[in-house]
Amino acid sequence: MQPNTANNAGCVIAVQGVEGQRSGLIFYGVDNMGFTPQPWAVGSSSLLCVKPPTRRASGALNSGGVAGQCNGAFALDWDAFAAANPATLGAPWIAGDKLFAQAWQRDPQAIGNANLSNALELTLRHPACSVSISGMVVIPAGSFLMGSNATSGPPYFADYGEQPVHQVTLTYCFWMGAREVTQAEYAALMGVNPSWFPGPNQPVETVSWFDARAYCTALTAQQAALGAVPPGYEYRLPTEAEWEYACRAGTTTEFSVGAALLCNQAEFFYSHHAGFGCNSNGPVAVGSYAPNAWGLYDMHGNVREWCLDSYWFYQADPLVDPFATGGANRVLRGGAWTATSSGCRSAFRLGKSPGEAFNDRGFRVVLAPILAP
Repeated sequence: MQPNTANNAGCVIAVQGVEGQRSGLIFYGVDNMGFTPQPWAVGSSSLLCVKPPTRRASGALNSGGVAGQCNGAFALDWDAFAAANPATLGAPWIAGDKLFAQAWQRDPQAIGNANLSNALELTLRHPACSVSISGMVVIPAGSFLMGSNATSGPPYFADYGEQPVHQVTLTYCFWMGAREVTQAEYAALMGVNPSWFPGPNQPVETVSWFDARAYCTALTAQQAALGAVPPGYEYRLPTEAEWEYACRAGTTTEFSVGAALLCNQAEFFYSHHAGFGCNSNGPVAVGSYAPNAWGLYDMHGNVREWCLDSYWFYQADPLVDPFATGGANRVLRGGAWTATSSGCRSAFRLGKSPGEAFNDRGFRVVLAPILAP
């Protein structure tokens, strides 16, 4: 099991096939860049595979087993070691850091008094999203096809900006707000309510991308003070890939509810599938319609939702954890009470100035790995 930054991954470093009833230890390093394995001592057949500086990760270990037979083993609970040594070599750990571990057993008959195991490379991961957070849904790591090959005519009116469809893999889990941020939540944290359509359970709207980011920053500070933010994570806007992955909730159709969007399924202006308007005069209270398969409400319609990314044009190559930066415009997703069904599709995207604030634009938050837009 690969270790994680919260030291709760169940990571155990084990060395098998050690001679029974031998003493030894496990040591590690954090930087093998440009290092070539070298003999531990002159004439030794054991190779040091970990670049100095190194640190012992255990005290003296006993291999167990039967003396003279290679049925012993050394084992180290890495989680316990890392948790008990917060200032050790490599700490504080962040996701993506690597450690290189190797074991040594005492063998007075070996040249150079050394007998080293093979080396092991481990990569620190983000912690598993096993904690339940009120109002948020755990989104698992996974892959999906991002974008749409829908026709440019009715009923979908797909845009070239949604193509080419490409595979995206998210290597981490994260939490996403089950509902759009409400006016009550926004006002409680920020002290103001900029919304055009007032109501405590209505989605906050008339907020810019900068406003939404400021809210996320304040929420991170508030929850971090309570010890409720995992290492390497923050409250922020979702990336565009995170948003579409969560919206689809495993579906491949144009909407998470299927091939069509009808007036009783979301708050939007006109259904090209039903052929008539939906009598929408503004946003409604969050959670007024059924959620998608992952428990997320209003991913279609109500208010458009700001994403963290800059708007960029897709490429066909598969991507891992994509996040676009450097562009002038930011992405909006999900459609709104002002939109037709075509503008509420899972793949529909807009690029708008981050300073714009209109009454059909809001946001939802994620608790996810730290990113800098």
